[in-house]
Amino acid sequence: MAKEKRTSIKDLASSLGVSPALISIVLNGKAKQYRISDEMVKRVKAAAKEMNYYPNVVAQNLRGGKSQLIGVIVTDISNPFYSTISRRIEDRANELNYNVLFSSSDENLENTERLIKVLLNKGVDGLIVVPCDGSRNSIAELIADDVPLVLLDRNFPDLDVKYSCLDNFKATRLATRHLIDQGYENISVISYETQMNHIMERVAGYEETMREAGLEKSININRINLSNPRSEMREVLGHLFQGNTEAILCLTNMLSINGIYCLKEMNKKIPDDIAFVGFNRSDVFNLLDSPVTYIKQPIEKIANEAVNRVVDLISGSSYAADDVIIADPELVIQSSTPKKNVLTHT
Repeated sequence: MAKEKRTSIKDLASSLGVSPALISIVLNGKAKQYRISDEMVKRVKAAAKEMNYYPNVVAQNLRGGKSQLIGVIVTDISNPFYSTISRRIEDRANELNYNVLFSSSDENLENTERLIKVLLNKGVDGLIVVPCDGSRNSIAELIADDVPLVLLDRNFPDLDVKYSCLDNFKATRLATRHLIDQGYENISVISYETQMNHIMERVAGYEETMREAGLEKSININRINLSNPRSEMREVLGHLFQGNTEAILCLTNMLSINGIYCLKEMNKKIPDDIAFVGFNRSDVFNLLDSPVTYIKQPIEKIANEAVNRVVDLISGSSYAADDVIIADPELVIQSSTPKKNVLTHT
């Protein structure tokens, strides 16, 4: 069910047939100073309660002066990708004389909404947010309230909001094209269940590249539920080894990590038993004898640009750079994806 739009001072004023200025005076406790009648005060407060009005905390804070704080919400600060990018966000913010408050949503909508309110109540000047499934309306409310906001890693294409992320479509095109050039045809993707655009774009890049190569019948997308990723990864890998999969492409950092752990548990070797492409470099890759081919994100650029843009929004300045940053990926090719004819299956 769609969330109702936040009630504004203008909405209250319209319902009572008075000016927004009068509503603001009453709600800020200055009715006596401006000689507004007790009856009008009661009407305003009753309407505010009935229409579920609550104040725009950020607007109040901005009127009261800058806190030099930026609130950052990622999905999981323990995820190596988000811990690395968070560190860079903090470094860049410090360079611009800002401090950062970090929090993790755990890919949960209620957590995301709660953390937004907590950070706003702490008086942050702006927000950098990694949105989760279902959070579109919450992001739209922030935009409507003119909160200085930049989305990180993911975005909502239909919303007019600044964001900094990877060219996800290009990333999986690079990886899939490389595997095809190496002689693989049965290439399986491991993704997770989500409607977020960054994953959908990665899936689309894989699908288009497979179709261009005449491998449409070999398209194989496996989706894992985030509630139990390790167990579901084992199940997916077991299914793939029963079929004809020659190569695996994992679409996120954590899927890559879980995939490697599970392959080790199953005593499967990369690349002898299967070729493997991961997403982002991880220390877990050191568990393998063969260095892993992986999609590299320009983390420093993505982080720096997110901070630059939210600080520009906070200061109200304009800049010549694009409002949206879509960073180019790099495919780091290593020995987990050899030419197919040099594999020695055990």
